[in-house]
Formats: sequence, structure tokens, C-alpha cells
Amino acid sequence: MASEKPRMVGVVMGGICGERDVSLSTGACVVNNLLSAGHVATPVCINKDGSWEIGPQLADSPPGRGREEWFHGDSTPARDATGLLVSQGIECVFNALHGPGGEDGTIQGFLRVAGIPFTGPDVTPAALTMDKALTKAVLGQAGIKTPRGFEIPMLSDTCSEKNWETLEREMSGKVPFPWIVKPNCLGSSVGIQLFQSAEEFLSAAAANGNHWCPSPGLAGSGFIVEEQIEGRELTCGVLELRQGDLKTLPPVEILPKSSEFFDYEAKYTPGATEEICPAQLDADTTGAVQELASLVHTTFHCDPLSRTDIFLTEAGELVVLEINTLPGMTETSLIPQSAQAAGISLPELFDQLVCHAIQREATRKAVDTL
Repeated sequence: MASEKPRMVGVVMGGICGERDVSLSTGACVVNNLLSAGHVATPVCINKDGSWEIGPQLADSPPGRGREEWFHGDSTPARDATGLLVSQGIECVFNALHGPGGEDGTIQGFLRVAGIPFTGPDVTPAALTMDKALTKAVLGQAGIKTPRGFEIPMLSDTCSEKNWETLEREMSGKVPFPWIVKPNCLGSSVGIQLFQSAEEFLSAAAANGNHWCPSPGLAGSGFIVEEQIEGRELTCGVLELRQGDLKTLPPVEILPKSSEFFDYEAKYTPGATEEICPAQLDADTTGAVQELASLVHTTFHCDPLSRTDIFLTEAGELVVLEINTLPGMTETSLIPQSAQAAGISLPELFDQLVCHAIQREATRKAVDTL
């Protein structure tokens, strides 16, 4: 699937959450590679207050050109921005957002109502895979192994040591330490903490526990706890540009150099992590990893693209950590690395994602008229 003509593409980046900087880097990479593919790209920034800034239409980009030249602090309400994009001839929005508002079905539903094709997952897969607790429930129902864990519940008094001690005592028998505490609906390893013992956990809970509990009436908020899995950390991408036609990318092995796990610093500090692509696995293990990534992809209807994070234990067991349907897309991100190892350049990959988005919206409209 490739474009037969240049497309007018709006690249939405930024956002209102803690993954904003990652998104801006992804967006800049997407814009420049879409230009290399021959498309016309309009960078669009969602500001911290939720307003949108529409940058210039670009038909070419000198080396190094980026958001410092595109955005100047202007703002337009979101409801007006989509109309402006359509009036400019935008045929597709390339979703380069990360985190809440971008990966969780919010912007997908907004663009679906506006009738604008968008890249990445559809509304339901986006919402489901962004919620780690729901993802774990679906994985369990599908018989796919995932780390043992639990959601931190709403406590009547989050400042009470007794409440936290009771929770730790009840759950440590089911989920052994070390514990990893992570936000239920954030990505890019934002806000993740590792606790080696009950004492460490209870000390942090006394200081930060009110932040870990879900907000009343706010679905998906709060934190989850998981056991730490020991083993080799792998990730594997799957492309599905036509329904049912899966292309599994080479697995990548992730080796943090200075962190105990693949946290935010390990992901985004240059030189902090070694990424081996393709991962040095025997043929049978490579096949098993790719088969598992494909199973996860189809279980959650992740077309056109997903990246599944997997641990390979010393016993040879594969354990799924989570699914990413809008992974980072800079030149050094994991999906671009594995795509290029499979012979797919970034301009080609982004071009194919744009084509998929336009075709999906055309199919949806055709079905709606039946």
C-alpha cells in the first residue's frame, strides 16, 4: 500500500500530558519524513491548555527544521481548528500524540466525528490498550501470560498508614516483591517506581499514596502494581496495513545500562540503553516472540500498527508487559529501528500509515451508507 499522489497531511503533536516532549519529537520526525515521501505536511501543536496551533503548510524541509520554526504560541480552539484544517485541504491527520488525550481514544473519537481520517488505532482499541488494568484483564481472558498485579484501590483515608499496611499485607502474598508501581493510563514509562521491599513501598505510600489512588468518577485514573519480571526485555512490532495481512517486524532486545528497568531516563537519555535490532535470538524463539506479538495485535484489533513489550524469562517463558498502539516514531525509536531492519524506510512507513488511514475512513463511510 503506497500513495499514488501527494497527500495533504496534518501532523498533530504536543498534547496536555507528561508525554508532551516525546510527542513533539515524534511529530517533528513524522513531518520531515512525510516531506521526504513527497507529501505536503502541516504541523499542528496541541498546547498545554488544550488549544491548537496550526503551523505552516510545508512542501519541503531543510535539514534540522523543526518545531522552533513552526510554532509561535498562537492558539485556536480545537473545535475551530479541525474546520480550518479541512478548509486547507487536509486529507488525513497523522496522530503523533502520546499519552492521555492522544492514545486513549479521545482524539480518535473527536476526529471520527469530524470525518477526518487519522492514523493509528481506531477508537476502541486505543481506549482499551491505554488502560493497563483493562489490558491485563483481556490478556488474562485470552490466556496470555502477563505479570501478576493489582489496581491500587480507592482508600477511605489515603493518609492512613493502617490502610497501606493492610493493602501491602493482603497483596504481598499474591504479588511478591519487588513491586513496580505505574500510572494506569500513561506511557513512555512516565511515573514508574520500583520498590524492592514492603518497607520501601510503605514509606513511599506515606508520602505519595494520595497520588496513587484513583480519582472518584474518573475511569482509568490511579496506579497499578505489578511484580518485577526477571529476564530479557524484548519488544516486537506488527504492521497490518490491510485487514488480516500481518507483517511481523524483527524483535528488538532492550538493555538498560544504568537503570534497574526500562524507565523514562533509560528510554530518553542518549546512551542510557543499548537496543539490539534484530534481537540475538535463535530461530524458534524469534518465531515464538513474533507469534505472540501477532496474537496480542489481533486480540486487541490494533491495526495498522502495534508494538508488544515482552519478557523472556530464564525458563524460556514469554510474558507480555503491555501493548503500544502509538509508539514513539523518532529515527531512534524502537518501531523505526525494527522497520528499517525489515527493509522499510521511515518515509515509506509513514506513507503507508497515511494510506491506511484514508482507506479505512473511506471504507467506514461506504459501510455507513449501506
